[in-house]
Amino acid sequence: MAEKLNVLKARIKAITGTHKITKTMDMISRSKTAKILTVEQGMRPYTQKLNRIVEELSHTDSEHSHPLLEKKKNIKNIILFVITSTRGLCGSYNTKILDEAMERIRHHHRHGREVELHVLGKKGEAYFEKQKIPIARKYPRIDEESTFDDCAAVVQRFMYDYSTDKASRVEIIYTRYYTRVVHIPKIKSLIPMIPDEEDIEGHKNKKLPEYLIEPDRDSVLKEVVPLAVKTYFYFMLTTSFLSENAERSIAMRNATDNAERLLSELKNKANRARQENITNELLDIIGGSEAVD
Repeated sequence: MAEKLNVLKARIKAITGTHKITKTMDMISRSKTAKILTVEQGMRPYTQKLNRIVEELSHTDSEHSHPLLEKKKNIKNIILFVITSTRGLCGSYNTKILDEAMERIRHHHRHGREVELHVLGKKGEAYFEKQKIPIARKYPRIDEESTFDDCAAVVQRFMYDYSTDKASRVEIIYTRYYTRVVHIPKIKSLIPMIPDEEDIEGHKNKKLPEYLIEPDRDSVLKEVVPLAVKTYFYFMLTTSFLSENAERSIAMRNATDNAERLLSELKNKANRARQENITNELLDIIGGSEAVD
């Protein structure tokens, strides 16, 4: 019985340590989520407005467009940029993204297209290396602390590859944050830039406002379109980092709750075992005294 009590004490000690770790990680993840959410909420309306301006300027006059908005006639080479996490313990965050990425790669291969894989995050790197899928470029310096200019440099290279026909399309696979518990993997065409309706301000309003454009439409598009592409990419990164930390917070909260439940059960068992030990010792003493009498 004493051995059973010692085993229970050892388990209680181990789970108490785990509980402290998961509780701390939950608190850190909540703090990071709140911080990134503030950035994301500030970026969302700006990104939507910028996308709206680009859509209106490019669609109201078919003679004036921009190379980064025009689709290639022959789709041969795809740059696929997959956003995963570097750290683990974030639930099904990476699993959902990687499943989406594998399906997209198979889709392009079925259509005879070459895929140049770009991966952000060590979890994605490890996965594709295990699958023996070559990674063209990794991005160890891009993380949730990266600035807009850091990310714009990545897009600049994509724009060059697209303009020189080294890539027929640049696609991003990322996780879109909707609520604390709803995070959905998405595939977006970054170049040519084709934003979803949800990423365009007032997409339900079909009436287009009239703009006074100075100096001319082509000059405005030349400045606005590259900025919109870079901003859209930065927004995708931000909402992905936000989803990652939200998923980690949920996972650590669940782990903490499970640890607390298990600790409660083990402490009850330990108390019963301790009481049984005391009872048995009393019975042994009583039995021994009776034998002496």
